[in-house]
Amino acid sequence: MKYYYDVTVNFDEVPIPYYEWNHSDSIERVLKIPVIKVLDIKEFILYHMQIETELKTFILADGINAIALEIINGEVAYLSYLSYEDENCVNELVRNMECTEFKIRKKEKRRIPFILRKEATMQRMWLAHLEEMSLEELKYIYYEVTSKEGRSVDKMKSFLKNDILYHFNDLYVNLYKSIVN
Repeated sequence: MKYYYDVTVNFDEVPIPYYEWNHSDSIERVLKIPVIKVLDIKEFILYHMQIETELKTFILADGINAIALEIINGEVAYLSYLSYEDENCVNELVRNMECTEFKIRKKEKRRIPFILRKEATMQRMWLAHLEEMSLEELKYIYYEVTSKEGRSVDKMKSFLKNDILYHFNDLYVNLYKSIVN
């Protein structure tokens, strides 16, 4: 078995891209961690799964991508992407290794957000603020988003809530910045 030394990880229920790590995250430094080569790491990211292994923490790599896993009671509990430099080094390390097959049992799919953490925070703040904003502010936001004047408070709130949930974009980010500042 090969090992990688002195790696920084940020274990969470869903893997957080390295460029989104915050100081408030549980970032850990691991001095020595086993590295295992697999054909593809995609399923380990996409699904909750049980895995038969004696290891508690290790890095899986497929030669292109790498991810650290933390196993609790035989289940992949936490995942961590690596920094770009560590990921490149790990993939270089596994280049000549044999692939290992695990006995796994896939469970439900992980719910992996497709927006940045900062935008997800803004989205939650918008939804909370939507419930307490004044009528004038509600009409202003509705007009900025739709270019129409709203008449029904309930319809405007319902539309904006749905739009924020499913069509969150730069318009909301810019409006958020103008309101907060």
